[in-house]
Amino acid sequence: MTGVRHSAILVRVNEPAEHPRPPRRPTRARFPAVAAEPPGPGFGRARDPLAREVRLLGALLGQVIAEQAGPELFAVVERIRRRTIALRRGDPESRFEPDVERERLAADIAALDVPDAAAVAKAFTLYFQLVNLAEERQRIRVLRTRARRARGRPIDDSVGEATARLAADHGPGALEAMVRGLRVNPVLTAHPTEARRRTLLVALRRVRRLLDGLDDPLTTPDEDADLRRRLREEITILWHTGDLRAVTPTPLDEVRSALAIFDETLFTAVPGFQRALDRALIEAGVSGGGPATSPSSPGSGVVVAGDAGRSGTRPVVAPAVLRFGSWIGADRDGHPGVTADITLHAARLQAEHVIRGYEAVAARLMQTVAARVAPERVDRALGSALARDAEELPETVRQLRRRFPEEPYRQRLGAIAERLRRTRAALTGETAPRTGGYPRPGALDAELAVVQEALAADGLSRVAWGELAELRWQVATFGFHLASLEVRQHAEVHRATLAALRSGAGPDAEVAAGVSAGEVLATFRAMARLQARFGPEACQQYVISFTASPADVIDVLELARAAATPAPFGAGVPAPMLADLPAALPSLDVVPLLESAEALAGAGALLEALLADPAYRAHLRDRGDVQEVMLGYSDSSKESGFLAANWLLYRAQEALVATARRHGITLTLFHGRGGAIGRGGGPAGRAILAQAPGSVGGRLKFTEQGEVVAAHFADRAIARRHLEQVTAAALLASTPEHEREVAEAAAGGTSTMTELAAISRTAYRALVELPGFPAFFRAATPIDLIAGLGLGSRPSSRPGTRPAGDAARARDEARPPQDDAGGEASPGPADDIASLRAIPWVFAWSQARANLPGWYGLGTALEAFTGRGGREAVDHLATLYRRWPFFASILDNAELSLAKADLGIFRRSADLATGPSATAIRATIEAEYARSVRLLLLVTGRDRLLAGHATLARAIEL
Repeated sequence: MTGVRHSAILVRVNEPAEHPRPPRRPTRARFPAVAAEPPGPGFGRARDPLAREVRLLGALLGQVIAEQAGPELFAVVERIRRRTIALRRGDPESRFEPDVERERLAADIAALDVPDAAAVAKAFTLYFQLVNLAEERQRIRVLRTRARRARGRPIDDSVGEATARLAADHGPGALEAMVRGLRVNPVLTAHPTEARRRTLLVALRRVRRLLDGLDDPLTTPDEDADLRRRLREEITILWHTGDLRAVTPTPLDEVRSALAIFDETLFTAVPGFQRALDRALIEAGVSGGGPATSPSSPGSGVVVAGDAGRSGTRPVVAPAVLRFGSWIGADRDGHPGVTADITLHAARLQAEHVIRGYEAVAARLMQTVAARVAPERVDRALGSALARDAEELPETVRQLRRRFPEEPYRQRLGAIAERLRRTRAALTGETAPRTGGYPRPGALDAELAVVQEALAADGLSRVAWGELAELRWQVATFGFHLASLEVRQHAEVHRATLAALRSGAGPDAEVAAGVSAGEVLATFRAMARLQARFGPEACQQYVISFTASPADVIDVLELARAAATPAPFGAGVPAPMLADLPAALPSLDVVPLLESAEALAGAGALLEALLADPAYRAHLRDRGDVQEVMLGYSDSSKESGFLAANWLLYRAQEALVATARRHGITLTLFHGRGGAIGRGGGPAGRAILAQAPGSVGGRLKFTEQGEVVAAHFADRAIARRHLEQVTAAALLASTPEHEREVAEAAAGGTSTMTELAAISRTAYRALVELPGFPAFFRAATPIDLIAGLGLGSRPSSRPGTRPAGDAARARDEARPPQDDAGGEASPGPADDIASLRAIPWVFAWSQARANLPGWYGLGTALEAFTGRGGREAVDHLATLYRRWPFFASILDNAELSLAKADLGIFRRSADLATGPSATAIRATIEAEYARSVRLLLLVTGRDRLLAGHATLARAIEL
């Protein structure tokens, strides 16, 4: 079992350390898991609610294990837990020497038969999931406690803190202009790093809601008992729920999973975030030019409420700054299963969900806004809208008038709900009346604005600027498309398609594994169709993987023009995949994705050449002179190593910013970050503030990949906090003073980082290019199993290569000669580490608890630099750590990755690789780990990893 977190995993029992006789089933009074259960009611007043919650969940899980699998298995789990804790913490009370204890733990695990081993792994896996849930809830408690203690002042990393600072430094007017120019664009992807099934995530949400009930300090003993009963019920279901998907998900399955996050949290988290921003701007002095109140009757202008003039009582001043994107159902790089039809279907599913959300809000408002208004006093604009409803929706209006006489707002909101239903039917292809809907989201927004103004004129300002304002924020954020679908395809596929067109090959010509030339052109026609139906913003970004030259960008425009011709493969040549897609030229923002070391090093030159091309410059002028460039964190790290990749990315940002400024265009950098440190992960706010000077500029775009989607958006409070953190950081990173301070700090560290990056890359490449390394990697990590886990619909290797799992099966069948590391004597396709996607590469190392992509090479670089420069070099690095956000972020992220690693578990994994080269590789990795820890602590001045982050250290220990 790998990845064991260590704490009171279940409950303590007192059986002997050696294997006991099978115990009799204990009575309730004697059974330890019952005795360990903390008493009720609830834990709303507990001094340490996290510890109490973990203890409760562990006790309930222990009871379920004993009930479902028997006390014998429970005892085995407990024995493993205790020995693991002693090893992890170096328990001074342990009776065993570490080496002896480690061998006994290994013997305990080795003695398990397969069913028992699976059950033990299930027990720990389920425990980790429950503790992670408890930690998320504790994070929310901490945030609320901070907010209460702040007594109305903004807390750290909030939009309130950022706007207060900016208003003090620049004034409310400048702050308002900055916010109106701000755009924050999270992009959801279906990267296969979320190992939990959607079924498990939904079940854990049910557990979360039950735990919320126990937080209530007024919970009665009966309520407490019922909540615990239901928790046991849910944990029992989780015990019998399979951890892995029975079948690999399809692209549309992944779309539906993402939509579940939207339905559960995002749809409601967005207006909560917008309200926080509105409140912060008003408190910072931003007026927005609108009146605080709109009285229309005697006495309505008298200030009698404590919140008069605040957000929710006056016209909003906060614009909708969020826009969401999605690659799910549109990313076809190395994924032949994502076709034009899949992308069209994904868009319909998104529209279905978001418009149903608007319908529900409008219907709820129809039931609540029951203000009576005499016919002669109805606002003129509102009256005109009601008359138009009567003409276009006669049957609906007859019913509304009968139900709600003299209640014009209920009639109007009911009609809006019906119009939304018709809009949804028209856009998603249902059989329903196509008249009476909204042609564009702007038409819906205009009608909501009329209702707001009428309510304000009737003295109902709170109603006007309350939930109605939040609905308008939702419409501005999500439109009728919910999230912009972004197409991604490999540059080589475009080259092959153009070659097929020029050679006269037919539409069925294969341009990549499972991809035809006709399908590539169908993608452009699908984009045009989506734009015609939902608006240009529904699908206009086209990302080019592994862009190597300006020609790769020009190729996309040429393909789009070819797709817009009636017969791109020649007159009379049938192309079935194009038959149902009318020829049309889509509106395109072409986005080069730079991910190789060569591409990143030449980023500035590539953009310079593109902007020098007259045809492309004309295209960009038509797009508002806005150029987006995506930076790939995962593949760059896999190629060059952690430290060198981060420096390549930073330098690329500097070059792109300088080039864009010379040509007077607006640059948007799209950060393709993953969740793991080795894929650009880490604390989001800190990462934004660590970007190169001038690289944010009020436009922040980044991916939310795989497991990060659930981590950031599964809970409404955490989702809002995450959105606040990235928005606050984007605002602060866009100021002239931040750019100046970062540039000054970087000036003193550029040559140092260049040297460190070169040494680090050499050390990293020396490791991965060792002849026996591919075989060691396959043996010491579960890479050969990951491809078969069904984590995502996308293959684990790029086109032209076999997935790692398939290669392993083929190798086993052929039984080739073995080298001294337990692999093949001569390299085959699976040995080519470059062909493996970065995600399974990082995932495999994390499962082996080495986390190698997040730190390897750092120690060698720091040792070489400080060894040559002595104490002065150490002081120089320490100064950079204090003053340069980029350098601090690098070391802090490496520290987190090193702290999460467990070399004891890694050694067990590495033991699976045999032979002299395997031994040498393992020793090299362990030596670099020790070197990295030692040098990192020397530079940061700490005595142990995470010494300044007690909460994080405790979370890793749990």
